[in-house]
Amino acid sequence: MKKLLLCILLFNAGYALAQNKPSVKPGAKAKTVIPKITMSIGGLKGGDISPETLAKIVDSALVAKDENANTYSIIRFRLFYKFKSTYQDEDSGQKKSSDDMRTSDFTNTSILPQLWRESIKDNIKKGDEMILDNIIVVLKNGSKIMAPKIIFKVI
Repeated sequence: MKKLLLCILLFNAGYALAQNKPSVKPGAKAKTVIPKITMSIGGLKGGDISPETLAKIVDSALVAKDENANTYSIIRFRLFYKFKSTYQDEDSGQKKSSDDMRTSDFTNTSILPQLWRESIKDNIKKGDEMILDNIIVVLKNGSKIMAPKIIFKVI
């Protein structure tokens, strides 16, 4: 009878302990919360822009911030600059226009090189587009994420 009582007691204790599962399994990583990042350059987040304003902001650094105004390092971005170019048609002799684009990738910087800034300032025209894309941001925990692109259209 004592053995039966001891077996029931041990069974109930084991059953009670089995109900208390650990909140995190051993060896499991804690879930990382990814902040919502917004990008800006010269304080602007994209949209229609005048040639004068674009000429001013190209000297500014790209800035990555979250909803709590925390800033993050930018380790890579790509610039696309779309514009209209003109050429003379060989058959008709008429001047025609076509869409053209210049692009480059930049690493370990958040600002455009001087040559790019000067080129943009010297050639801005209505209808041009500047797209900052493929932006890689480093989070506080060292993780890297891709941030949203910024698109400016010159009006």
